[in-house]
Amino acid sequence: MAKLKEGITILTTDGEQVTVGNELGEGGQGIVYQVQFRGKPHALKWYAHGCGANSEKFWRNVRDNVKKGSPAPMFLWPLALTDMDADGCFGYVMGLRPAEYKDFDLFLLNRVQFSSFAAIIRAAMQITAGFRRLHNMGLSYQDLNDGNFFVNPATGEVLICDNDNVAAHGSNLGIQGKPKYMAPEVVSLAKLPDTYSDRFSLAVILFLLLFRDHPLAGRADNPNANPEQNEMNLYCKKPVFIFDPRDESNRPDPAVHRNALLFWPLYPSGIRRLFIRAFSKPLMDSTGGPERQNRVTEKEWLKELSVLREQLVRCPSCGEKTFFDPEDEEHECINCGGKFASPPVLKVAGRVIPLQPGRKLLAYELEQNAEPDVGNLDTAAAGIVQNKNNPSVWGLRNMTQRTWHKITPSGKDELVPPGSVVPVARGLKIDFAADKTTGVIE
Repeated sequence: MAKLKEGITILTTDGEQVTVGNELGEGGQGIVYQVQFRGKPHALKWYAHGCGANSEKFWRNVRDNVKKGSPAPMFLWPLALTDMDADGCFGYVMGLRPAEYKDFDLFLLNRVQFSSFAAIIRAAMQITAGFRRLHNMGLSYQDLNDGNFFVNPATGEVLICDNDNVAAHGSNLGIQGKPKYMAPEVVSLAKLPDTYSDRFSLAVILFLLLFRDHPLAGRADNPNANPEQNEMNLYCKKPVFIFDPRDESNRPDPAVHRNALLFWPLYPSGIRRLFIRAFSKPLMDSTGGPERQNRVTEKEWLKELSVLREQLVRCPSCGEKTFFDPEDEEHECINCGGKFASPPVLKVAGRVIPLQPGRKLLAYELEQNAEPDVGNLDTAAAGIVQNKNNPSVWGLRNMTQRTWHKITPSGKDELVPPGSVVPVARGLKIDFAADKTTGVIE
């Protein structure tokens, strides 16, 4: 059964009915249909021509992933699988993409734009948190590229699609990946895709998301050379990060890579250092040496991305969002160029969080041993509010169910019940009653 006719009903391996609707799109692997499943609209990816010699293995792998269940809510994970017919055709059911989610490559082509830096950072954190869960399940994605994501430009919420190639770390279904996203050792055929190559591809995706240019495509990209040889040099044999601090041979070309040159200096130093490490030469060895195991992990990316989100502040002059880097002695708005003084900051659990009206402080930020993860990326624990009668007076509202302790510079201890507000005053200490975590406002 190559193509499916609208209105027919097919069965899953568990005997559930799938009613085929209109065709949504067709790609190299198969056709996607809108279907009715379990009383709601879903999508069906149908392999109209099977999967070649690997069809049986591929089908079993999707079946196993259905049984394992989705690693995280952002995955459009296989929910049910059909039996394979006599022609080797089969399909799997997944969630349907809402209309407000746009293809990631449209952002790279500047046909769709994010509403804010906050939305960009949220997208980066959601992607990273999703892959952390996937890898923690012992699985690897193996074909990570710009076609794997749908993103809501207003909020930065992400859906991860094309999960049919996901397999156990160390197992492979014959897929290599997409050029410009594959790790050098996969391009050279020294290694098959796995968790470590996923981490290289993830770093590429994050760089594209934040800086809108490819991290390895600079002046060394020679359009006049043999295309295949040019790509082998850039992405496999001689990869050089465009902002490598020790090798300037592949710096961005101002006529071509304007985005990289524009955005690189705008971001704080911490996130830039992590990208320099992610694309350091030892971690891009095409022979697949042991250094690939030291690639930046999802946990490390999440830690630095959470700091980046904390460093986003509103410029007191123009009112637009800019970055506050506590390592800088003076601060300059990336929009109007105006200089501004450091706002009050909360130092807590190793973090330096600038305090401004409208900011929400997240639960993991106020706990000593907590980490950002899928379940808590947006869970607020406190919010900065302004006094209605005197807007120049700010307070920190307790949005948790715990009672805090406010400790004044003189040592006086006062209770802060849920819903109550602590004034934002330098020198004030707050015991957040979570892992005995105490913060100080400076």
